[in-house]
Amino acid sequence: MSAIHLDNRLVHYEVFGRGQPIIFLHSWIGSWRYWVPTMDLASERYRAYALDFWGYGESDRRGSLFTISSYVDMLNCFMEQMGIPQAHLVGHGMGGMVAIRAAREKPERFTKVMAVCTPLYGGVLSGHVKPGTFSKLLGRSQSTNVWAKLIRSIPIADPDVQKGLYEDTESISETVLASVQESLLDTDLRSTLEALTVPLLAVYGGKDMIVTDEHARFLNDSSAHLSQMITLPKANHFPFLEQSNTFSRLLLDFLVSQGSPVEIKEEWRRRVNQREYL
Repeated sequence: MSAIHLDNRLVHYEVFGRGQPIIFLHSWIGSWRYWVPTMDLASERYRAYALDFWGYGESDRRGSLFTISSYVDMLNCFMEQMGIPQAHLVGHGMGGMVAIRAAREKPERFTKVMAVCTPLYGGVLSGHVKPGTFSKLLGRSQSTNVWAKLIRSIPIADPDVQKGLYEDTESISETVLASVQESLLDTDLRSTLEALTVPLLAVYGGKDMIVTDEHARFLNDSSAHLSQMITLPKANHFPFLEQSNTFSRLLLDFLVSQGSPVEIKEEWRRRVNQREYL
């Protein structure tokens, strides 16, 4: 376990590999652990970092500021203390919102951004998260927690990662969830995206039950000229776990692309696990 202190609060992180830095940011439930398959592949070419936001995983759970803005500040402080002058960002859900906001505020720090199943405006979650209540998305029992059901439906090869991810998902406090859900609903990134000067690839699952790709189709418009959106038709809300090989190849292609659009290649379909395309 690796950790540093920022603002007198512990931040847990893990790092694999060597090379140009790439930082992975988790979503509103879970922890750094679900990035392990992608980090393993990315670490062959990059130095892959993943951290737990405050309130999650093994990071400090004290305090009350669990918001998009506070996590942007946390990311910037983390990079400063770790001596990372510039990095790629990959964020899932809430982590994608943090990545986009951070890249807009300090574009000189971030080379490329991949946002995965990310709500670009909080209103898209209104059917799942209602102010002052815990929705089915964040239900406290396994029978009503959509997120927990999704996690448990995904085959994860490493039993230690699987066990740790279950524990991290189910241990989030209601204080953290309440603060996070308020911040999510208040966030609208559409004007931020129009002003973004860092290349962005937004990836969505065609079968996502939480954040559909419909609300983000404007990314392919000229107003967001540095942005591209790709949908993985067979994926739900965790394409990096459900179709880890395809997702990782897409990520690596994006990171080395020189401004040209990236696409899912036919040879990936022939070489990956057949289960991904059933």
